[in-house]
Amino acid sequence: MLKDILNKEDVLESVEKTTSDLFQLLDRFDQQNINRIPFEDSWTAAQLADHITRSNLSITKALLLNGAAATRDKGARIKELKEIFLDFKTKLKSPEFIVPTKTSYERSSVLSYLKQSVEKLLEVSTQTDMSTMINHPAFGDITKFEILHFVLYHTQRHFYQLKKIFQAISGR
Repeated sequence: MLKDILNKEDVLESVEKTTSDLFQLLDRFDQQNINRIPFEDSWTAAQLADHITRSNLSITKALLLNGAAATRDKGARIKELKEIFLDFKTKLKSPEFIVPTKTSYERSSVLSYLKQSVEKLLEVSTQTDMSTMINHPAFGDITKFEILHFVLYHTQRHFYQLKKIFQAISGR
């Protein structure tokens, strides 16, 4: 299992690296295959990209909320988040507000929106006090530092899933 990352700069660097890997793999999907269902009960690569975009936008809003000073270790829930999101054997149910809304997407648009969401999230993250705590509808009481870890683990989880989608579609 990956070692916990205990400072903001390293988490941001890991998010950027994982996101870069995700984009490199998404670039391998053409217009037809990005919307192709790879196997039963799966999202398409485009739907997965839309889901990550929606999640990033939601997290960016959360990071902009006024928070209170944390009354506990700002990273206390990191291990919990890692165990949930990097357990690839368990199927997770996405909150309704970040579920993809279409069955077909324009490749260039879905990738552009994803890129914009990542850029905005990273920009806001660099300016955010990670030691503050907010009450989030999906996580309850959580520090902004823990939310940043969620972004990392969530993106890693979907990168893993995207590799499986690519393998199913390309036969590699």
